[in-house]
Amino acid sequence: MVKFSLTSIVLVTLFGLTLAAEEKATICERTVKVVTQSDLDSIKACKILKGSIDIDQLAVSSLKLNGVEQIIGDLTLTGNPDLVSFAAPDLQRVDGQIKVENHTILSKVEFPKLIVVKSFSMAVLPALEVIQFPGGLSKVESMRIEDTRAPKIDGFKPETIDNFILTNNNYMKSFDLNTVKEVTGDILVLGNNHAMTFEANQLKSINTATFLNLAAINLPSLSTVKSDLSFHENDFTSLHLDSVESIGGTITIANNNKLGETSFKNLTHITGALSIGNNTQLNSIDGFPILSEVYGTIDLAGSFAKYDLPSLQDVRGGMRLQSTSSQLGCPEIERKLKGDNIVKGSKWSCMSDMKEANMIPTLGQNPSKSGGNGGNGSQSNANQVATTHCALLLTSVLGLIYYLG
Repeated sequence: MVKFSLTSIVLVTLFGLTLAAEEKATICERTVKVVTQSDLDSIKACKILKGSIDIDQLAVSSLKLNGVEQIIGDLTLTGNPDLVSFAAPDLQRVDGQIKVENHTILSKVEFPKLIVVKSFSMAVLPALEVIQFPGGLSKVESMRIEDTRAPKIDGFKPETIDNFILTNNNYMKSFDLNTVKEVTGDILVLGNNHAMTFEANQLKSINTATFLNLAAINLPSLSTVKSDLSFHENDFTSLHLDSVESIGGTITIANNNKLGETSFKNLTHITGALSIGNNTQLNSIDGFPILSEVYGTIDLAGSFAKYDLPSLQDVRGGMRLQSTSSQLGCPEIERKLKGDNIVKGSKWSCMSDMKEANMIPTLGQNPSKSGGNGGNGSQSNANQVATTHCALLLTSVLGLIYYLG
């Protein structure tokens, strides 16, 4: 039988108590209202913090959150006028939101190990030039980047996301959403640098999306649009969405002054409206070779001389065509669409050789005054986003009115 000395027993006991104390110290349950750096230092032994951290209206230039690896709560930084840098070098997961908003001179924000967060928002940070996630941000439900100086975002790598907002980042010329396969809520991209290229090569399914002020967009895998899809005031010359098979709401293509070509080779069905208006270089309405059903209205306006939707069989709402071209053959179009009872709604009009000043804006043609003027403050940007969403909702309602009519 092995005998242990009293010293050995005491040492083992002390060691066990030390381990237990360390284990207990790694999980803390408290809410931290930060006044100075010492408040953050007081939780550096907490690997897991059950509670939130609030950093608001402090007169400090630098803050660092050491030690904490997971927050079961929120991390909020708002309106700290003297804050230049913030770092959370060990933070890997936040079960609530990270919000960094309204800091005029904040130029450095570091989350080198962050991989999971429920909601992430950076807004009104006109001095912030670098947004990156070196650890690879692989899981996030809601992402908002608004009014920063960053030219790009690195390390953004989720496969699915609920909502994505990218607005008023004047220096951002490209965005890579190439790991994302599904967006279940809203996509809103507007008011960034007018040279922006938006890439989402693996994106297959979206709910609602609005794109403004882009130089190029690439969505080669997109096949399902569950609600509304809108393209406004972009500078691209062509719009190819050849994998899209159905649109569950309204599609709006308006005010894209360089757009000369559209291509939706596999689109068969639109549940809402088809609205194409004021695309000054678009000389023909085509590119929808197998579109057969539109449950809402068809609303087309521009300088197009050619109308060609060869497979159209069922328009349950009304139809309105307006063109400045004298070559648009309205009598022939009416014989086909009304005579064969393709357009079933009571509202019908087709007018050619119109003066542009007399044309009625198409559904959803004017959803917002586009930005690109970052630094105007969170309220103006928020109003712009809200205006866009309200107008899109109005577009859907009007499409329904046409449908019922």
